[in-house]
Amino acid sequence: FQELPPSQPQKCLVRVYIVRAFDLPPRDRNGLCDPYIRVSLGTKTLGQRDQYIPNTLEPVFGRLFEVTGTIPLEKDLRVTLMDYDLLPPDQEIGTTTIDLENRLLSRFRAHCGLPALYRTAGPGCWRDQLPPSQELERFARTRGLPAPEFSAEGTAVTFGDQTFLLSHGPPTHQHPGAPRERLALHVLHACHLVPEHLETRTLYNSTQPGLEQGKVQMWVDVFPASLGPPGPPVDITPRKPQRYELRCVVWNTQDVDLADVNLLGQRMSDIYVTGWLEGMEEQRQRTDVHYRSLQGEGNFNWRFVFPFEYLVAEQLCVLPQKEHFWSLDETVLKVPPKLILQVWDNDKFSADDFLGKTLFPP
Repeated sequence: FQELPPSQPQKCLVRVYIVRAFDLPPRDRNGLCDPYIRVSLGTKTLGQRDQYIPNTLEPVFGRLFEVTGTIPLEKDLRVTLMDYDLLPPDQEIGTTTIDLENRLLSRFRAHCGLPALYRTAGPGCWRDQLPPSQELERFARTRGLPAPEFSAEGTAVTFGDQTFLLSHGPPTHQHPGAPRERLALHVLHACHLVPEHLETRTLYNSTQPGLEQGKVQMWVDVFPASLGPPGPPVDITPRKPQRYELRCVVWNTQDVDLADVNLLGQRMSDIYVTGWLEGMEEQRQRTDVHYRSLQGEGNFNWRFVFPFEYLVAEQLCVLPQKEHFWSLDETVLKVPPKLILQVWDNDKFSADDFLGKTLFPP
């Protein structure tokens, strides 16, 4: 017989992972908004208004919220994005509601997605309450199926009318865990249960019903207290940019256009080179001037030093800057790393003449 779910309310630990949001509607006069998160379950509300992300329509939150609730008495999880204003009250951007009772009682084990690999340590550590082998036995009871039969080595299992074998090759990842658990996880995947995934949910606002107010990417894990403590949570904190320093040495120039004419009627240029990183024009630097070049050749042996912050995983430079001097918060821009070098002709009584430029990488 199938094992029926408990008839009494269950106390559960709910972990809400908010990764990012995008396509948010502007709420401020500058065409942007200052979003922050508010998570509520029953009478409990989490999230602080001072943890907002300024001046963006695509915030990256990387936040984890843990809240306890009694299901089905407290089953509606509400995730709301609010727009921070200097003077309250703050405006609601949009809300999405998740039915936790539906996920907890689903036949497809929707309360905690199955990871692709079983790991005992590291970033992808198993986070459910029961190991895969016990989870498979529990799944068999709920479906009214015979318990799985594992071999002594844990490399073979019979479940239903099928026999599953563990491949004999070595695991391709670190901290693989026992063969029995890896095989049990494979069988759970073969039962078409809900895999580990990122949800993209639409936000709605009650003042504008039916109109999308952006989307939020997130996932939710629900752990009944009766099954014991869960594993460690996933760390989704956004990566911090690392500080680097670019050093560029300008040795010489060749075949530069000759923009001036000297007193003897010869074409010449007073050459200098200027450079900066794209998006950081305020860090523009220049060499000294090579005067009266007749062949388009300039010798400098000059070094530029550009400090910058860089995200290695995204291969982007991070530029925090204020749009106006009266702005309270910085706007964070991400641009590809690009060095711009320009060659100019120095003039004393008129504007300098532009001779050419190059980009690195081209």
